[in-house]
Amino acid sequence: MANGKSALDVCTPSLTPVTNAKLDNGKRDKGSLNEGVENVEYTLKPTTRAYASTARLNLQHYLWKDQTGYLLHPSIPLSGIENLKIADVGTGTGIWLLDLARTLPPTAQLDGFDIDISDCPPEQWLPRNVTMRHLDALGEIPEHLAGKYDIVQLRLFQVVVKDNDPGPLLRNMVKMLKPGGHLQWGEYDMTTHTTIKASPSLSTTALDAIPAFVQGFKKRDGRVGVQNWIPHLPHTFRTHSLTHTTSTRHATAPPYLPSQLDVYLLTYEELAAKTFDPMPGGHGDRLRELVAAAGEEGRRGVGWGMDRLVVVGRKAGGGGEDGGGSLVGEGGRDGETVVGGGWWNGGKGKRGGRRESLMRMWKRMSSS
Repeated sequence: MANGKSALDVCTPSLTPVTNAKLDNGKRDKGSLNEGVENVEYTLKPTTRAYASTARLNLQHYLWKDQTGYLLHPSIPLSGIENLKIADVGTGTGIWLLDLARTLPPTAQLDGFDIDISDCPPEQWLPRNVTMRHLDALGEIPEHLAGKYDIVQLRLFQVVVKDNDPGPLLRNMVKMLKPGGHLQWGEYDMTTHTTIKASPSLSTTALDAIPAFVQGFKKRDGRVGVQNWIPHLPHTFRTHSLTHTTSTRHATAPPYLPSQLDVYLLTYEELAAKTFDPMPGGHGDRLRELVAAAGEEGRRGVGWGMDRLVVVGRKAGGGGEDGGGSLVGEGGRDGETVVGGGWWNGGKGKRGGRRESLMRMWKRMSSS
């Protein structure tokens, strides 16, 4: 076009984050969405094709929910709490909070927080008891949020935590909890990563190359590469004054490995655009080539297996103390419960009743 802009530039609005709900930094500062936007850093979200990023986040949520069987871990009590208050930190598109809101009474207050809430629905479309607010989870928590919530949930912060140290983030989350409140933290444990083949003869050259390629850049960015803090998260909970800790591992059932691989590859595409493209040497293009080749391998019947680790802990106080400590699970490492293989039964069993089975197992564990 004459003015140097393409038709796409003219027809597509800019992807600058905009405010669609309340700010919750306590004051307007460089981290807010309407001032100092250039300082807002979102590790994965690319500056283009944002719709693909949000679609990936939503698919990731529904797969996580399906493969764990719950939104809130069965060990977290909901009965008897008046005017329940729940915070979802790193809310992304808000999908976890909106999904949960459908299961709770309208008296519950659900607040989503993120450094960028432009992917959330506009305030006018949210249920009356749901808000989406700006918050830098690694920054100072405003005093009006301290001790406010019965439950704080966060998930998939492995590209946010720096230098293998979740401590600063964990301390902020504990600060937001009421005495006796519960923290739920979910992550993919990349230390359990494995390649799975439908047939031994299938090639996994590209799939095997991607983790090694990304790991090679760990020294350039403390958030890129294998995050060794994740399997130690239950212990980290206990060292940060969280009691009644429990952890549960969930594998991906084989029929869902293709969809899960799609999520992983979409994530690496975003990483290529956001993290590797700014580096000299064409590393973003190389990663995209590997992703495309891995997608072809996936369609032939290969995938990645990786545990979902969900850790729950209770903030001291609030009454009902019974000595604290940990509730020990079965079959896992360091007192963890492993869920995933038995219910699928090689494709011959039934998926129904996974939450009920987990609930029965949990009651038996806590009464023993």
